[in-house]
Amino acid sequence: MIFAFGDQELDTGTFELRREGTRVGVEPQVFDVLAHLVTHRERVVPKEELLDEIWGDRFVSESALTSRIKAARRVVGDDGHRQAVIRTVHGRGYRFVASVVERTGDGETPEEGAGEDRGLPKPPRTRYARSGRYSIAYQVVGTGPGDLVFIPGFVSNVELQWEFEPMASFFGRLARCSRLIVFDKRGTGLSDRVPLTEMPPLEERMDDVRAVMDAAGSERATLFGISEGGPLALLFAATYPQRVERLILCNSYADRFSDDIPTLAARARETWGTGGVLATLAPSWTDRRDRRFLSRYERHSATPDAAANLVGLCDRIDVRPILPSINTPTLVVHRRADAMIPPAKGEALAAGIPGAELVVLEGRDHLVYVDQEPVLDAVEEFITGTKPTAAADRVLTTVLFVDVVGSTELAERMGDVSWTRMLRRFYDLARDDLARFRGGEVATTGDGLLATFDGPARAVRCGQSLQRSVSDLGLTLRVGVHTAEVERLGDDVAGVGVHIGARVASSAAAGEVWVTRTVRDLVAGSGLQFEGRGTHELKGVSEPWELYAAA
Repeated sequence: MIFAFGDQELDTGTFELRREGTRVGVEPQVFDVLAHLVTHRERVVPKEELLDEIWGDRFVSESALTSRIKAARRVVGDDGHRQAVIRTVHGRGYRFVASVVERTGDGETPEEGAGEDRGLPKPPRTRYARSGRYSIAYQVVGTGPGDLVFIPGFVSNVELQWEFEPMASFFGRLARCSRLIVFDKRGTGLSDRVPLTEMPPLEERMDDVRAVMDAAGSERATLFGISEGGPLALLFAATYPQRVERLILCNSYADRFSDDIPTLAARARETWGTGGVLATLAPSWTDRRDRRFLSRYERHSATPDAAANLVGLCDRIDVRPILPSINTPTLVVHRRADAMIPPAKGEALAAGIPGAELVVLEGRDHLVYVDQEPVLDAVEEFITGTKPTAAADRVLTTVLFVDVVGSTELAERMGDVSWTRMLRRFYDLARDDLARFRGGEVATTGDGLLATFDGPARAVRCGQSLQRSVSDLGLTLRVGVHTAEVERLGDDVAGVGVHIGARVASSAAAGEVWVTRTVRDLVAGSGLQFEGRGTHELKGVSEPWELYAAA
């Protein structure tokens, strides 16, 4: 097999490295390192795997591998600073990141791209990342200096998009200024389908972004979210600021963009597969060939019911409360007469995110691939001209507070020894539930605890599970959940958001899990149901808060 990258090709049949057709001298072990990395370029290769592959049962120090990596970089014109061919993923291993074209010895490519006959670029190889129960399809293409994760709108197909010239040229240009990572969200495109009753909320789709970045060996990246991908990009940037260098939002929104979303969902179900839905997002595409492709793209991206449900989910998206917590350099691009998302939604994004830059472009097409050059010009200037933000100590976090109801009376009635034994059993059960729902214990309070979560739905379900777990002990709990920007102080957390979470717990009725409106809005689509508990004045908090009980 021949692996071509840049002006070089690695031939595993003849054991040669050639540059512009001329053989380059390479030590055998250095060649083996290159061959193993390029063959497994879809993932990060651990150091231990390379040691086993190159040296087998022989014991060698890690410095031997380091010297071979340096030699491999040197022979392909790379170095430890640029890392344009071999990237070090700290704490994990190495990744071959240059764009590669495979050929057999007779010059044929092993996988012919459907678009090549029409002069379109060959599609990158599709890989799969595991996110919980689901496999998420993704591709990596380009050798730019930084990673860019493209978060699509409500549907996509990572392979079909390379067969349509406007889409192929759009992604091709992004790949020339970045190492581009594209993926299909669960339930769409080439990713696993999900039951219609379990259409994923933002929190679960955020897990998909993280899984794809991990599989692609991306520690930090610019996030580029279009349309419905914008709220997902915002939630990820607020929750994992250490993994986001920049944020780009195009024709997007923070909350419901229409009063008639149910009608839009019904229309999607009725006309899906005809190209009619996507055609309304791109009124400038009037050619019949464009419409035929859009019809095919719809059918290969989702089923009619899935498309309708995904449109319906937009009615429940509201990430406005997290906008002030975004501390990443942000570019908001919006078309002045967008056919789907009112320009006011883009203006509200830019106004709500500290320091965000707003670029308003002419046009009415919602799809970013139409009249794409002005969008790409703004994106490329932003990527190359903005200094990346430093990793922040302030992050978006969901806090869960738990208090045992009537703990003082119970302690007096049971006595110190029995009460201490009871508390020990309570904390054991609580820690089991925290582990199950990916919560992190922050502190215990003598008769309760504080924990943090990277997603609000997991926190609410953990609180519900804990209520059930302690019932056999004869205990009743008050549980409060809130999502806000908090300050990390080592293993501790602080800030107004933590104070509000504590006050929600103290206001909760015995045996219930109470949440703020922020939490209720963020878990839309998760299947969780809530009952209103009125507006409450929380001690030490200036504004009243709407509170809800998880049903």
